[in-house]
Amino acid sequence: MREAITRKCDLMIENWKLIHKGFWLENSSIAAIAAATFAEKDRDVDIEMLKECHKILKKKEGIFSEFRGSSELIVTAKMALSADPEGYLEDVTGVYKKFQKGKFWESHYRALAAMTICDVGRASEADAIIEKTNEILKGMNKAHPFLTSDEDTSFAVLLAISGKKTEDILEELEETYQSLKKKFSLHDNAVYSLSQVLTSYEGGAQDKADKAIDIYDAFAAAGAKYGKGYELASLGTLIGINAGPDDIAAEVAETADYLKGNKGFGAFDMGKATRLMFGTMMVAGDNSDENYKVGASVISGAVARVVAEQTAMLVAIMAASTSSATTSSSH
Repeated sequence: MREAITRKCDLMIENWKLIHKGFWLENSSIAAIAAATFAEKDRDVDIEMLKECHKILKKKEGIFSEFRGSSELIVTAKMALSADPEGYLEDVTGVYKKFQKGKFWESHYRALAAMTICDVGRASEADAIIEKTNEILKGMNKAHPFLTSDEDTSFAVLLAISGKKTEDILEELEETYQSLKKKFSLHDNAVYSLSQVLTSYEGGAQDKADKAIDIYDAFAAAGAKYGKGYELASLGTLIGINAGPDDIAAEVAETADYLKGNKGFGAFDMGKATRLMFGTMMVAGDNSDENYKVGASVISGAVARVVAEQTAMLVAIMAASTSSATTSSSH
C-alpha cells in the first residue's frame, strides 16, 4: 500500500477514535465518514471545535431539520473544516431552501445535494444548478419511474455540475444503465445509481461501463467481492484512475484489509462491502488530482474528492436509515 494512502488511513482511524469518544452514540459508518472528511483535508479532528459547531447547528436548525439526524455529524464536520462555520451553514441551508421551492416534503438527499453545491464552490450558481438538477430528475423519472426517487438527487446534482447538456446526460445515462444492468441483474436501483456516477465523468458510455465491470470482476477474482447494494455506486469513482482493473482492485482491497484491523472499521463495526467502499474512497481521493475529469477539462482534486465523498456519505446515510427502519420494525 502506498505511503500516501497509509498515512491518510491512519489519520482517518485516529479521527474516528476522537469522534467516537466525543459522539459515542453516533452510527459507526457516519462517524467514519466524518473522520474521512477531516482526513481528506489532512486535518486532525479538533473535538472541541466539532462540539462547538454541533451546538451552533442545534441552535440554528430545529430537531426536524434535514441537517439534523443522520446528516448531523457530517454537516458538523463540514462546518468545523470551514473558515466560517456559521457562514457555511447559512450557505448550505440557503441552497437547500432553493431546492425545497415547490416541494412539500423535506429531504436529506436534497440536503446532501445542497452540500455538494457548496463544497465545490458553486453556491452562487445554485439557482441554475438546481434547475438543471430538476430537469435531469424529470427526464430520469420519465424513462424509469420505478427506479427514480428522491434518493437520486444527490447523484443528479453531480450530473448537473458536469457541464454536459441535459439531453446528452440523459442519453448517456440510459446507454450506461442498459450496458450495466445485464451484469448486475436484480439490482436495478444500485445499477441506476452507479450509472449516474459514471455519467458524471468524461468518456464514452460503453468504455466507462466496461471499465466499471472489469474493476468489479477484478475484485471478485481477488477474493474481495464488491457489494451490489448501496455500495455499488461508489465503484464508479474508480474508473478515472490511470491503472488497470487488477491493480485498482488490489490497492482498494489492501486498503480495506488495512482498515479492518482497526476499531471503527473492523468486522463488528461494518460489513466487508462497506469497508471496501471506504477503501475505494481513500484510493479514489488519493488518485483524484490528475486522473478525474468532469465536463470539458480536468477538475481540481477538491471537486473530485467531493464525488467520492458524497457517494460514500449517501451510501452510509442510506444504510443507517435502512438499519434504523429495520430496528423500529422489529420492535
